[in-house]
Amino acid sequence: MWAEVALAKQEQRHELVLQGKDVQERVEKTGLDANIFKLDKLNFLNISQAKVNCIPDTLGFLTNLTSLVLKGNSLTSIPTSLNNLKKLKLLDLSLNSISTLPPIPSLTELTTLNLSLNNLSGEFLLEGIQNCQKLSLVDLTANTLTSLGDLQIHKLDLLAEVVAKQNKLDTLSHELLDNWPVLKKLDLAENCLKEVPGELGEMTKLKELNLVDNPLADNRLRKMCGQKGTKSVLDYVKSNCSKVGGGEKTTKGKGKKNKKGRKDSVDMDELCDTLTVVSLREDMPEIVATEAVKEVRPFIVFCFVTGLDLAGENLKKFLSMQTRLHKSVCANRTLATIATHDLSKVTGPLVYTSKMPQDLSIVPLSSPHPTRADLLVTQLKTEAEALRKEKKRNAVTGLHNYLHLLDTWTVYPCLMDGDKAISFPPVTNSGDTRICETTSSLLVEVTSSTKLGDAKMVLETLLLEMAGLLGGLEVVQGRVVVTYPAKTDLAGVKNLKVVRE
Repeated sequence: MWAEVALAKQEQRHELVLQGKDVQERVEKTGLDANIFKLDKLNFLNISQAKVNCIPDTLGFLTNLTSLVLKGNSLTSIPTSLNNLKKLKLLDLSLNSISTLPPIPSLTELTTLNLSLNNLSGEFLLEGIQNCQKLSLVDLTANTLTSLGDLQIHKLDLLAEVVAKQNKLDTLSHELLDNWPVLKKLDLAENCLKEVPGELGEMTKLKELNLVDNPLADNRLRKMCGQKGTKSVLDYVKSNCSKVGGGEKTTKGKGKKNKKGRKDSVDMDELCDTLTVVSLREDMPEIVATEAVKEVRPFIVFCFVTGLDLAGENLKKFLSMQTRLHKSVCANRTLATIATHDLSKVTGPLVYTSKMPQDLSIVPLSSPHPTRADLLVTQLKTEAEALRKEKKRNAVTGLHNYLHLLDTWTVYPCLMDGDKAISFPPVTNSGDTRICETTSSLLVEVTSSTKLGDAKMVLETLLLEMAGLLGGLEVVQGRVVVTYPAKTDLAGVKNLKVVRE
């Protein structure tokens, strides 16, 4: 019996967390300890990042569970005994390879369902979801679904948040208005939607709608989705998109007719945001990467963005966008991490390297004082655990999602500006280079432990969204091992006009 399991049994604990490299090694050698599923006092079970490829039917014996977290494993399916967990409120199966789901008609207490980053495809099928009338949040990010299926055809009176970005959704039901009466957030970015139902515009509770990077046939709507707020988009959808019962979209304003006589309110050139790429400049610093950092976080790309206007609401919108990208394309910082610095506060030379935890010191964004990296990590872990225990819903905090990455590192990665650390990925960048409303130029870095392509993908996504949010951008190339953006980067990006100087 594993030591953690034996202790939980002896003390009749209600919580058990098993994650990280040590657990991975035990799982690979002998499989999961079967005694885990005899701990019938548990109400919180977290087995994450452990390369588990199978959960036994005995999962159903844990009938007191209210939270089950199995994220970041190698699961392809879940046993049908999941339906026995009638007290379950939170189910997190993200970052697996699950392609089918068992029926869940008995999970009537379920409020949070996270199925992001799996292999769900085609129509979303989940038998019994109509019984989950307390369901509040569903995350289906980064699957290959073409339809929301069972989620959208059933009435779910308390459903407040649906995140289904990075799928292949090509249709939306006209019944959403009736079936999701209190929906507050709907994120359908990066799908294949060519149109949306007009009923979407009548969802009065909806405060956050994201439809960017969909091939919407309505050019004006496609442009608005990247630049306007939710209210403006919903007003346009309500007035211009078709509804069940014969409601046809109407065309307002004047525009040029195309060859078929249809009016386009905006020229195609005006629909594309412009991003100007400027070659390497001698007055911009380079980053030198050392061999020491390769064993922990070897991949880094960076560039400079100049001529920014972050005054007023722009700064708040930009920071919110960065936070959203950390949760989505960065997979809660497990895939990559973004750091943005006020370039006027960077002096150089810049070195991307690694240091012993006790030798690295940084002024974190959360404090005005320099803090040793090992003490900062310990503090954040303590705060994360305290916050999770404080929340009665047993939610796993954002910090839990990536701090475990540091458990196996003997050294910590950092970006040094002279003798001062300005970035400690994936934890924090420095308050010394914090951006503000008067910031006009940025140093933007993206680091990753997985592969260079992931870092490039995240930086490309960031630049694309910045162009939509702040208007035309001027981006100066940065060079560390590779130059970014090179000629092959930002190629073929929809709704973005790239000018290279």
